[in-house]
Amino acid sequence: MTRQEFIKALTLLGISIPFTNLFANDKPSQKSTFTGNVLIVGAGAAGLSAGYLLKQKGIDFKIIEATNQPGGRMKVNHTFTDFPIPLGAEWITSDNIQFGQLVDTRKVLEKIKTTGYTQNDEYYVWHHGKLLRSTLDTLNYQKFIGSSWLSFFETFIVPSIYDHISYQEPVKSIDYTNDEIVVVSDKDRYTTDRIILTVPLSILQNKEIQLTPALPKEKAKVIENTAVWPGFKAFFEFEEKFYPSFVDYIIQPEIDGQVSLYDAAWGQASNRHILGLFSVGKPAKTYGSLNDSEFKNQALKEFDKIFDGQASRTYLKHITQNWSNEPFIKGAYISDYSAPKNVAQLQTPVDNKLYFAGDAYTNGYDWGNVHNAIHSATQSVNKILFN
Repeated sequence: MTRQEFIKALTLLGISIPFTNLFANDKPSQKSTFTGNVLIVGAGAAGLSAGYLLKQKGIDFKIIEATNQPGGRMKVNHTFTDFPIPLGAEWITSDNIQFGQLVDTRKVLEKIKTTGYTQNDEYYVWHHGKLLRSTLDTLNYQKFIGSSWLSFFETFIVPSIYDHISYQEPVKSIDYTNDEIVVVSDKDRYTTDRIILTVPLSILQNKEIQLTPALPKEKAKVIENTAVWPGFKAFFEFEEKFYPSFVDYIIQPEIDGQVSLYDAAWGQASNRHILGLFSVGKPAKTYGSLNDSEFKNQALKEFDKIFDGQASRTYLKHITQNWSNEPFIKGAYISDYSAPKNVAQLQTPVDNKLYFAGDAYTNGYDWGNVHNAIHSATQSVNKILFN
């Protein structure tokens, strides 16, 4: 059963998947006896969330990040146009998420504004050279207005844990043979009682971190066999708007990935005409194999077919983000068609020493989004504190 099938089955049974108050303690009446220290590898959504939670609980922790900045796949461009362009995570895709509850403050909603699509917003499907017109109907995605997922973390999470983060420290090895875990990075050597690994699954698949002892065979097999989709995004500015809110390409077979075009300026206080291109899987790999000029020509050719030649005529500029080329990320997220039981196995701790958090390391209910990474971090922290 795939994620989509699983969620559909839950819906049919009348079961919802709540994501409100993601930073809440699942065991408020239980006191933790854990008194050790925790090392978090990675300062993306999961790593920052885990650090924030540990700080709240008074636990000694440190975050080491391979790059020179926090955020991971929440990367944002501020120079392309007059509003933030999310080069990675963009939408809020949970029905119930409430920012004020995430950090227990009403100030969040004063600074982070969002807006939802309406039933009548135009939605097209591009299939076999034909444009099929519809409406977005019940799409529950929310868009940030003048901000982003990264803005949320930079404003409300990073300041409280800033002194706990060390940058430009790729981890080379982790030895958890003994009670005291030894971690070696490019810069330093650490000893710790627990580790939360939040690195993208592709990093573990490529064995870029040497683990001693090796992971249990069952877990190693699931890591090796779980498909990580390539990811490629692009944004085009045009002289005029000729496109709807969304256009989905029909990809066959569906397991090969997705391509969506969308009005990136939708809901923003902007008069600029910005078309976003989101792709994962085989289409993203194809786009990413082209140089910039080749990609521009290919994309405009596709747009011209869909929009009767209006793209080439009104094109101004574009930017791209190939996530498969990011050295410490190497992909987008795990396939939508992964088996939920395998995803749950990805999260399973090893020897009560190694814990895993991130959008890929969930309980199998859902994956691939920022709110999944937050929820996963909450679960990992609770396992450390209350197991």
